[in-house]
Amino acid sequence: MFDLSQRIDCVFDDGQAIARQITAAQSTDAGLAGTLPPQAYNSDAFFQLENQKIFREDWLFIGHVSQVANVGDYFSLDIIDEPVLCTRSDDGIRVMSRVCLHRWVPIIEGSGNAKAFVCPFHNWSYNTKGQLMGAPLMNQAADFDRKSCELPQIRSEIVAGMIFITFSSDIDSLLARLKPVLSLFEKYHFAELQTAYELDYDCPFNWKMAVETFMECYHHSAVHRTTLEDSFPGRLSYIGEDGPGWTFCHQPLRKNGEISEVLTAGLLPFDGMSEEDLRRIDLMLIYPFCLIGINPDRISISTLLPVNKDLTIWHRLVLVSKASMAQEGFAATAETMKTGSKAIIAEDLQINSLQRRGSRSQLARPGRLGHLERTVWHLANYMKRKLL
Repeated sequence: MFDLSQRIDCVFDDGQAIARQITAAQSTDAGLAGTLPPQAYNSDAFFQLENQKIFREDWLFIGHVSQVANVGDYFSLDIIDEPVLCTRSDDGIRVMSRVCLHRWVPIIEGSGNAKAFVCPFHNWSYNTKGQLMGAPLMNQAADFDRKSCELPQIRSEIVAGMIFITFSSDIDSLLARLKPVLSLFEKYHFAELQTAYELDYDCPFNWKMAVETFMECYHHSAVHRTTLEDSFPGRLSYIGEDGPGWTFCHQPLRKNGEISEVLTAGLLPFDGMSEEDLRRIDLMLIYPFCLIGINPDRISISTLLPVNKDLTIWHRLVLVSKASMAQEGFAATAETMKTGSKAIIAEDLQINSLQRRGSRSQLARPGRLGHLERTVWHLANYMKRKLL
């Protein structure tokens, strides 16, 4: 006979249960900090809860004003299943849906300059403000008024040249939230910088793993031991208190390091940099997933595009000064920068892919965090606030 006393535990995908576990377990004491439960990285139901309570209820970075410097300039991206279009028209920068009002095909892909956007399905056309200009052969559709048709506009704010959007009508202004760090953005001339290049790549793991790894240097000695660790030893990194919408990790150059290890050959340092500024790289997270690398001669700003619990697209902009872009051989400098970043990216992709594999184990449990990982704890606290 079968032994009916033996029980097999069944695992259910319950996003609300994972949220309750996070809000109950998350400590207010940094010394007791721990990770999120591994289920938070592997649950379809929890990912949908994040989509509702975090992604659609906060500010999301999509680009920089330098990408739409002239009237008619545009760029597009898909963020949390929303095909988005950012344009500059004669009245400024606006963000809107790029889903055709007819039968939902995105009207444009990529970036460029255009006077109008024509849907590839039936040639419906829109101007740079999202107004429907033409709808061929629709004259027999009763009461159809193309003049009343306009692509849905998306709430947006520009802070120090960075373009953010939100799908919430209730959330407070991002500018007000970031007021304490505006002086930092001004110091590094964020609003005046130019886009040197863009880089997109797939991360075959949960978005939080990408954020957490970017925001701590503890892993340098293992993951980046032949790349970053020599110049930027993880043990020297430090993390301060987080703000209402951000956290920082500071990455100093080794004590006897040369400034040339921080600066990029072919670029000019920003005006006003001190000796200390020239010997440090700062990493900033604007919640939930705007990741900023602040160098004394360049800025990288990334937005993560979560596709599902197991796939995230990393969209990165690298910004430099106009003076650097005017340097002879800048195109080659940009290619060298891109090649160098890909080496670091490959190392992080490999370790995070292994992390995802381990996190799916039935034996995986929340882990303890050290002082060099406090930003990981800050992200968990942010999520707790959003999930309550």
